[in-house]
Amino acid sequence: MLVVALALSLDLEDRFAQAAVAHGHDVAIRAGTDAELIARFASTRADIAIVGGSPRLLSAALIAAADAAGIRVIALADSAAERDRAKTLSVQSLPSDTDPVEVFEAATAPIPAATASDRGTVIAVWGPHGAPGRTTAAIGIAAELAFAGAQVALIDADTHAASVAPSLGLLDEAPGFAAAARLAKQRSLTDEELDRVAATYECPGGELRVLTGIGRSDRWPELQADRVAKVLDQCRSWKQFTVVDTSASLESDDLVSSDLHAPRRNAATLAALQASDIVYAVTGADPVSMTRFLRVHGDLTDLVGADRVRVIVNKVRTGAAGLAPGASAAETLQRFAAVTPAGVWPADAAAAGAALLAGQTLREAAPRSALRKRITDLVQPLLPEEQRVTRRSRRGAKHRSKRRFGRASLH
Repeated sequence: MLVVALALSLDLEDRFAQAAVAHGHDVAIRAGTDAELIARFASTRADIAIVGGSPRLLSAALIAAADAAGIRVIALADSAAERDRAKTLSVQSLPSDTDPVEVFEAATAPIPAATASDRGTVIAVWGPHGAPGRTTAAIGIAAELAFAGAQVALIDADTHAASVAPSLGLLDEAPGFAAAARLAKQRSLTDEELDRVAATYECPGGELRVLTGIGRSDRWPELQADRVAKVLDQCRSWKQFTVVDTSASLESDDLVSSDLHAPRRNAATLAALQASDIVYAVTGADPVSMTRFLRVHGDLTDLVGADRVRVIVNKVRTGAAGLAPGASAAETLQRFAAVTPAGVWPADAAAAGAALLAGQTLREAAPRSALRKRITDLVQPLLPEEQRVTRRSRRGAKHRSKRRFGRASLH
């Protein structure tokens, strides 16, 4: 026998109450709001709570109270918004027309494990000091994923020199990432709140939802490690891919501060790297950039593990790196770090400059550039088979992009 708590619309409440009694269960609580149900949990024992999917009945406070009381919650959700709310709160949901007996059986079955497809992928882009192209890489990767049809969030977690918003021509007076971090601290961060605080950048094939970075570097205490981790965890249910632009420093401030509980300047970067599934480490191809990278590559792999790190050699050009700069850089990485680069990108100053001047992505400002094509090649393995861009579809998209965006790119 189950002891059941109900918080449903009147018609559903009557149907489920009658079915519970008919099958030998006890209906101990009937509530009209989440607050009423929470109050009853303190004095009445229940095994399961069957609640509606509306905000009036299903809330984070209710889930927290149910978890504290050891009560399993099942939501009856019909609309996409209600199903998303249940998913955000990690609550199993069923349609409201499900047979009550099936709902009772689901309440006693093992909790379904989340599948990989239910959780988005977090990608961090990092690189050492010296402007190896972290922001260019982060924007390019996010834009190519969006063009392929993926739902993509782009986050600026650089606490030293946030650059994503100005690079895309977005206003950043109210930094979206800091706002999301505050909501995470208050335990009120949901997919709906992320939609509210994120800026929208329309790009070919889709859109980017951007959590802009802090406009003033002295605001870094707002991005503490636990808040950053919570935001990125929420982003996994919000979008298919989350691309995070990080700062260069990997140092832990614990070594220079006697206050163990004080905020850390590099905490946002460290937390983002640790929370990521993939870390793209960007280095320049010239000897100075390569030296800087190799000096800190070991620190990066110690932090996140070598299996998650994929190296990109950027700004490859003859002159500073010899006559065969790509091969030379790959040989250096293999010799001194036992690493094979995941991508070797050319120094395409004209394309990067055009994108920066226009406040656009490379796909808009320089769709035929060699740099943009290398970024496209990099992201293809990340996508499900049905979202990958074939050579034929690339040619078609190129002509569509030229017709649609050709005039705008001249301004």
